[in-house]
Amino acid sequence: MVTKTLERMMSNPANDLFGGYYPLIRRFVIPIVLIVIFILFFDLTGGNLVATSIISGFFVGPVFLIENRIANNLVKRKMSE
Repeated sequence: MVTKTLERMMSNPANDLFGGYYPLIRRFVIPIVLIVIFILFFDLTGGNLVATSIISGFFVGPVFLIENRIANNLVKRKMSE
């Protein structure tokens, strides 16, 4: 089971995006986007930490979905070339 998961991770075509830097970029960009969302809603709610945390938590799923769609589109575009 572990070897299949590891093999699937290593053969993922998304890892070749941006010259192989895609996993590194992903680990930096997604948290930064979530922090920016948190800061934006912190300002909009007037500093209410609980409301800001809840609202920001609702954005975790959509951020990952958008990132996944962008990666899929880039892989499809790369494969078609």
